[in-house]
Amino acid sequence: MRILILGFEYLPVKVGGLAEAITSIAEGLAKLGNEVVVFTPDHGKGLGEAVSSFKVSAFGEVTEVTVRRREQNGVTVYSFGGGLLSEPDVYGPGWKGLLKKTILFGKASAGLLNELIDEFSPDVVHAHDWHTVFALGLLKKYFGVRGVFTVHRLNKAKILGSYFHEASLGELAPYPDIDPEYTAAYIADMVTTVSRSYLLEEWDFFGTFEGKVTHVFNGIDCSFWNEDFLENKNLPREERRRRILERFGLSDGKAFMFIGRFDRAQKGVDTLLRAIEILSTDPAFVDMRFIIIGKGDPELERWAKAVGNRFPENVRVITELLSRETVRELYGSVDFVLIPSYFEPFGLVQLEAMCLGAVPIGSAVGGIKDTIIDLDADPENATGMLVPPRDAFALARAMIRAKNLDGETLQRLRENGRRRGREDFTWENACRRYLRVYSGAVDRAMHFIS
Repeated sequence: MRILILGFEYLPVKVGGLAEAITSIAEGLAKLGNEVVVFTPDHGKGLGEAVSSFKVSAFGEVTEVTVRRREQNGVTVYSFGGGLLSEPDVYGPGWKGLLKKTILFGKASAGLLNELIDEFSPDVVHAHDWHTVFALGLLKKYFGVRGVFTVHRLNKAKILGSYFHEASLGELAPYPDIDPEYTAAYIADMVTTVSRSYLLEEWDFFGTFEGKVTHVFNGIDCSFWNEDFLENKNLPREERRRRILERFGLSDGKAFMFIGRFDRAQKGVDTLLRAIEILSTDPAFVDMRFIIIGKGDPELERWAKAVGNRFPENVRVITELLSRETVRELYGSVDFVLIPSYFEPFGLVQLEAMCLGAVPIGSAVGGIKDTIIDLDADPENATGMLVPPRDAFALARAMIRAKNLDGETLQRLRENGRRRGREDFTWENACRRYLRVYSGAVDRAMHFIS
């Protein structure tokens, strides 16, 4: 099958988990014997060899688009530079800049496929998140290709209909304000999202497209998130934990880690900080250590640093980006990983943790609920613990319970987690299901079946 993938991130360009997901899907599909091509903005990286150029008109200006091509792990990647397509801020500059960038990407995608169509005529176009709506719309309009639209996370924003007119898609803008996610889902032949629970939680959106909507779980690349690559892989986990805590200026103790964006709307950092403040009054707190890694909302950053200053023997806050290798060392050393999200379409943190033997404690929402088997629900097959979202007291109780788990239970949770990450949530499984989505031979969500 010939597959064209559209995305605003593709490794090594990375802002969040979207880059990992799109890259893994593309490479997984290629490994299954498909011809896979990716279109993505260059974002100023200049990756690959310049192979083409053409002019695009938009917003009363003409932009010279430079097309670069590279082969990356069996996938042909075309990146577009020129004007805002070369802007290093992946999702900018600013909201209006981003919207203009998405339109330029859409027109550049149509222009390049027009050049490639004799040698590469895709069987399906797979568009990821709302930034690709104009590209998907133009490719369907001019080439009639079958389209699949995947929602990794709903944005729930509207844009002026005039942007659709600017993108030569005025027929898709019957109203002054348009939700680009609704438009992309409307014109797509199939709509997917990344977990069954997220699909049901956001049924107000996905239910509108009942009959062509389904889920495809993301996967995890355990070839990287693997204990075989740890610096101290031959040491007992307790010794690895002692060393990693010492590296971050903490004495030994039961280690809990949070890693993620300081996002007030989603990631539950405020719930975690409140839970730590609650725990500080409990005798168990003396032996508990917290490594909090992330950046984002300035107020949350200030609060986190204040908690770290208040409890310097227990809490270390790191508001800088760490290398994937350093994060892997942390997963392979700490006891527990915290995912207190308010919502989570899929989430990779819990699976990365499980692959490296850290036990996840997460909110019972979205993909977290679908990937973690709760200790109370199924003790023998459990991989972690689930708590209600936005409940700092419940999270604090879960952490005290986790601290006191016996060694046999902890070992069982770790072994179950490793097995689940490496067998149940592989990218090969995801890609095989995407192939069924592309052909339409896949189950659909129906409002009358639960």
